Amino acid sequence: MKTYKLKNLDKKAIKEIAQDLKNGKIAIYPTDTIYGIGTNAFCLSGVKKIYKLKGRTDKKPLPVLVDDIIKIKKIVKKIPTGAAKLVKRFWPGPLTLVFETNELGTMLTGGRKNIAVRIPDNKVLLSIIKEMTYPLIGTSANVSGKKNCRCVSDLEKKILKNVDMIIDGGTILQTGLVKPSTVLDVSKFPYIVLREGCISKKEIEKFMKI
Repeated sequence: MKTYKLKNLDKKAIKEIAQDLKNGKIAIYPTDTIYGIGTNAFCLSGVKKIYKLKGRTDKKPLPVLVDDIIKIKKIVKKIPTGAAKLVKRFWPGPLTLVFETNELGTMLTGGRKNIAVRIPDNKVLLSIIKEMTYPLIGTSANVSGKKNCRCVSDLEKKILKNVDMIIDGGTILQTGLVKPSTVLDVSKFPYIVLREGCISKKEIEKFMKI
């Protein structure tokens, strides 16, 4: 298993990590919220391994991370006007949006009609995703139902022993409890908050009324 220090990553290391992820290797990485675990979202074998590591049913699709809106447009049917406003306000940032998939998008969801997408506010991670040229699986680096991780020492041994690389970004500092991104379903109107995380439901509602 390879270990990288986030603060020491240069262009060569970023390319190396991106190539490994592109080829289906699995990495632990820091985001702007919590630590995530991921691989090339189009690599079926890698995705299946992540489901197994997390003990998560494949009936619940995994979210993906991208580096720009153009990549999102390639996998969703449309970005509604209200969702476009949210994108402009909260991305990059801790808001995950659920869109209706197009034909290509269904390849990432096992044929399901919706997909959860986010652009994280972490410049190095965005550089890696850009270098990959593919969406990155962006699920939390924990066994389903267990606590979220804000540093490498929080990771369970089951996870650590079965990944190909770790990008150690130190402790992700947040006020209060460590929270994941807020998940908002914008595939139909009215929009529905599926999970309240870093961004409160009230904050979203207030913004949408502006």
